[in-house]
Formats: sequence, C-alpha cells, structure tokens
Amino acid sequence: MTKDTTDKIVPDMSEMWGETTVSRHSGNAVRGGWFRESRFAMFIHWGLYSEPAGRWQGQSYHGIAEWLMLCARIPVREYEQTAARFNPIEFDAGAWVELARAAGMKYIVITAKHHDGFAMFKSSASPFNIVDATPFKRDPLKELAEACRKGGLKLGFYYSQFQDWHEPDADGNSWDFEPDRDFNKYLREKAMPQIRELLTHYGPVALIWFDTPGSISPEASQELVDTVRQLQPDCLVNSRIGNGLGDYATLGDQEIPLTAPDCLWETVDTHNDAWGYSVLDHNWKSPHELISRLVRLVSLGGNYMLNVGPTGKGAMPAESGRILRQVGAWVQRHAESIYGTTRSPLGLQAWGCATYRLGKLFLHVLNWPRGGELWLPLQAKVESLDLPFTHENGRLCITIPELPPESPVTVIELGVSGLIEAASFPHYLQPGLVNKFDAPFAALSHCALGKRSWMERFGDWHHAEVIENWSDGSTAQWSFTALKPGSFYLHATYECRPDADGSEFEMSLGGQRWLFPALNTGGSAGGRVRFRRVRLGLVTIPVAGEYTLAIRGVNVKGRNDFILQTVELEPGDE
Repeated sequence: MTKDTTDKIVPDMSEMWGETTVSRHSGNAVRGGWFRESRFAMFIHWGLYSEPAGRWQGQSYHGIAEWLMLCARIPVREYEQTAARFNPIEFDAGAWVELARAAGMKYIVITAKHHDGFAMFKSSASPFNIVDATPFKRDPLKELAEACRKGGLKLGFYYSQFQDWHEPDADGNSWDFEPDRDFNKYLREKAMPQIRELLTHYGPVALIWFDTPGSISPEASQELVDTVRQLQPDCLVNSRIGNGLGDYATLGDQEIPLTAPDCLWETVDTHNDAWGYSVLDHNWKSPHELISRLVRLVSLGGNYMLNVGPTGKGAMPAESGRILRQVGAWVQRHAESIYGTTRSPLGLQAWGCATYRLGKLFLHVLNWPRGGELWLPLQAKVESLDLPFTHENGRLCITIPELPPESPVTVIELGVSGLIEAASFPHYLQPGLVNKFDAPFAALSHCALGKRSWMERFGDWHHAEVIENWSDGSTAQWSFTALKPGSFYLHATYECRPDADGSEFEMSLGGQRWLFPALNTGGSAGGRVRFRRVRLGLVTIPVAGEYTLAIRGVNVKGRNDFILQTVELEPGDE
C-alpha cells in the first residue's frame, strides 16, 4: 500500500517558514561576512527517521521521510522502538566532509534535532538521543565537528525549536497528546538546555538553523537568540527563529526566486524530492539542474544550501555523491564566478544569468543560443573577452561557437570597467532562444503581482510568481528590444479554474492583436496549482526595434480563478 498525505496535511506557510524579515542589527554585516563569501553549502537531514526511510508497517509514504512520524501518526512509544535498530555503522564524518569539499561546498548544516524530537547528539536534557537510546553509542556531531575543523569547513546545527512530536508540551503531536500544553515548560526543560549543549560542546558553531516557528512568542524567540549571542556571539541565526529576529532570511523550501530580498539570504533545496533518506525517492537532480539553481541564486546575491539525506546506516547515497562530485568539478573550474561574488546588475536573460565581482562579469550560459550570437545590455566598457564581439549603443554582441564548449554549463568571463548599467527589463529578444516574460517584470494595471506555493507530494514544494486579480480591462505588458526581425510562436502559462473557463483575453504585439479563450486547466486538489502552457498563435517581428507585448482582460469570468505565470516568444522560423 502507498499513501500520499498531501491532501490531508497542508501546513500554513507562515507557520512552516515564518516571515523572511530579519533583524537590521549592525552586527549582522560582521557576523555574516563568511556567509556572504561562501555561496554554496551542504544541508544534511539525518535522524531516527532515516532508518524506516519512508515506509512504516508495510505502507509506503510518498513525501518527505523525516515527517514520517506525523504522516503515519506513529505513537511515541512505537516510534521510540525504532532506536533499538538504528545503528549507523557506515557513518564516516571524514567521508562526509570530503564529499562536501569535493562538491565545492563551504559549510555544513546538520539536523541536530528534527521535529520527531530525537537528538543526534549526547544530551543530558533527554535520553531520547543517539548515544543513550541506540546501539551506536557514539556522538556523530562531535565526530563531524572535528572532521569539519580538519577539513576547513564551517559547521552549523539545525534545531526544531517549536515542534517536537516526542514531547507533550511542544507543538505538533495531536495524536498522542492533549491540546493543553505548557510550551514554556518544554522550552525550559528541553529546547533551551539542548541549544546550550550544542553551543558549548562542539567548538565554534557557524549558525543555528531554526525551523517552523509556528506561533512561537516574541519573548521565546528573543530568549533563544539571546542564548546564542551569549554563548557564541559570532553564530548566525536564520529567519525561521520567528518574529523577525534572524540575522539572515531563509526563503521557502526549494524556492528559486526571480527577485531577491535586500539582505543576507539563502534558499534551501534538496537533491531529490525528499529531505530525509527515502527508499522511494530516486529523482536526483542532474548536474545541469543543480548548477543552474546555484548560479541563479548567486546572481541574485543569495546562498544555495543543498540537502542530502544519508541512509539509516550512515552512508551518503551513491547516486547523489556521484552527481555532487560532477558539480564540484565544475565549481572548482569556475570558483571565481561563485565565491565572494555580489548581486549581479544583469538580470535573468533568455540565455542564463551573470554573477559579478568588481571588474568582472561571468556569463553562465544555461541555454545555448542558436545562430552564433549572444546579446546582452551593457553600458560598461569591455576590457577583456576571449571571444569576438561588437559593442555599440549599450549593446554587446558576442560571437559564440555553434555548440557549447563546456558541459554542463559554459561560463564566459568579461573584464569590464566603468559604471555598469544593465537590467533585465526592458530586455532583448534573443534570437535562437525561447524568451520568457515573467510576472514580476510586467507593468500592471488593475491586476496584481502574487505568489503561489504548493506541494506536489508532501513536502515537495513548488513556487511561482503570478499575475492575479484579473477583471475586464486588466492589463499586463512587457517592453523589449527586438534585435532582429523574425517569426515567433507565442505561449502563455496560466492556471484557469473551472469558473473562469472560456474567459477572453486580448493579446497584442506591435500592430497585431487578437482574442484568445482561457481553457480550464483542471482542479487544484490539496492546494496544488495546475499550470498549462498554451500556444496562442504566431506573431511577426517585422523589423528590429522597440516593442510592447500586452495581455488585456476582455471577458473575465470567476473571481481570481485565472492566474498568469509567464508569456513566452519561441522562434518559429527555424
């Protein structure tokens, strides 16, 4: 039997992740200097849940394996028995650190205690820990701390401060415990003592990564932060501490944004779809996918913390390790384009994105253009470039080979001087590529920019920025520069719920305009969004020049039952 609990457990995102607002304390810049330089990190979800690995009593639970206790509603006393067979004899802290270094990662964050309440370290605050409750009898965090010290990596600890399904006074366990809880008792007797243990027994701690703040009070969040500051003043705290008290922002799980907050920030992602190890999940992201996510985040000034879930025996999955080493080989070749770079002035382009450091732009070509030309808007003077180019009126055209010279991603380095003025919109219509016009970059009238986040399987999060609140007369438009004439197929990606089926919209580009109907994309069970990519027609760009692409609501049905994610122009004459 299998179970997908997505429709039954849909957490409130404000309780899952909290706000991404952070403290503006002057010490953040000093504490966060190493964080800003690092850019790439390893997240490790490893705990008692790694032993059942997504299965319980003959049933498979498709979704994030570290939430198995909640998804299967496992009684505390039954779950405790798992510890008797949790014996990770293949655990090798040095091998884990070596893999992180080989992948190009600069720090490691590991789950010291997840929501199941099981501590992966020796704890005097609770016997429910790996040393006292399992045959392993070793403290893997001590071994990992020493391996990180020897390997030159920083170490941080994940700690679930609000949820603890093992404790009657913490949040989360509604199947064993009564709703009347004394959270302060849990905070005083378990959470705070364990945080103190982590901050005093393992040497320098780079960060404490809190999670799911729920309804934690400002006073409780502040007490946790004060404890961190007292015991390790340089230790960072992420925004999921709650109540706006973090040093840096953690975006939604698996969120690869189009725009970014104006602060230190990160995205946490996982190599497959699960976080803790699951025998059911072999959907490993390829080297190209991982590098694409990394460079997109770095181009916006963010960090990428990529998760791996070791097995119950303590081994890193072989498939994951092989791919991470391929990523690391690429990162090593292009280290200058990753570490220590700042937010790029050049926004997301049809061919990819750029990272930036003083005097240099690094073009990461994720989509190789056909036709031998790569264009970008650039006012600064080009001092060095190993490929032929022309640069006139703020337009740089680089002559590129027919095929990309490097796999999985080619990087083109530009030496530049002077003021860099480059923006994603108005942008260039790149010949030989699919050109996307995304929601955040549209000029809107009588509609609004919104966001959708949903799970496909439980815990497998997806995110989209959309245009919502459509009505008759609502308009979204994008201005761009066509570099060459040509024909393009126009596509729209949208969700149309049944009540909006048949709504009419007018599409216009230059002097061309026509109506198209929005088609029902199906239901959205469990909060899922069901986007559909629809081809709307063939348009012609008669001459090079400035154009505006617009969508206007003409006969819009339903109340906010139509949302638009993106419009695309795909070459139609090749």
